[in-house]
Amino acid sequence: MFKKTAIAASLIAGSFFAHQATAADTVFYTGLNAGWNATEFELEQVGSMSGNPYTSQETLSASGPAYGGVLGMKFPISTGFIGIEANISDSGAEFEREETLNGSTILDQVISSDLGYGLTGILAFNVNAHSQIYGLAGYKVTTFEYKVATRNTGSGNVTSDSNDDSLGGIKVGIGYETALTSSMSARFEWATTMYDSEEFDVETSNGTVNTALEATESRVTVGIIGHF
Repeated sequence: MFKKTAIAASLIAGSFFAHQATAADTVFYTGLNAGWNATEFELEQVGSMSGNPYTSQETLSASGPAYGGVLGMKFPISTGFIGIEANISDSGAEFEREETLNGSTILDQVISSDLGYGLTGILAFNVNAHSQIYGLAGYKVTTFEYKVATRNTGSGNVTSDSNDDSLGGIKVGIGYETALTSSMSARFEWATTMYDSEEFDVETSNGTVNTALEATESRVTVGIIGHF
């Protein structure tokens, strides 16, 4: 309920301020960015392993290079501008764990952050004639992949399972944009996305466990924006 209210309020506020600018003032832009993605996973598993109750709860960390692109519109106001932009992103952030017993791998687990997309509203304030600081808020959806292979220590049988889920969440952040030329600017941005939890069953060599995965992403990027 809170998320829906916050998004509705943002859209109403954006529409109000955008109305203050004429169509002739609207600036369209596109850009590319690159940086670093650090994602924290909350993993909770409940089930039965080899006939015995099993419960596990842990926090796992993944990190890796990040890159993406944006396409948006700016509506100038007296103190800066209001912006609305669509974004797409990807990253190499990955958590990997391997456990061995007597020289044999009994667990190989990978959780990775893949393609994401979203819609963001921006409120920017002028620092000087060429630069602005801004805050952003929006909604982002990212695909996370969970893969696991387990070996039964008794029979030696290996069971593999994988799951792709698209998690959505509220994205907020801050940034700084400064003009390089009359049609190009540089952007420095930090943003975090708090994704909803997703549940799925995982087959292991010792039984089935119900798994709940929740993620929080922090992303720092440097970008180049072209205006037209």
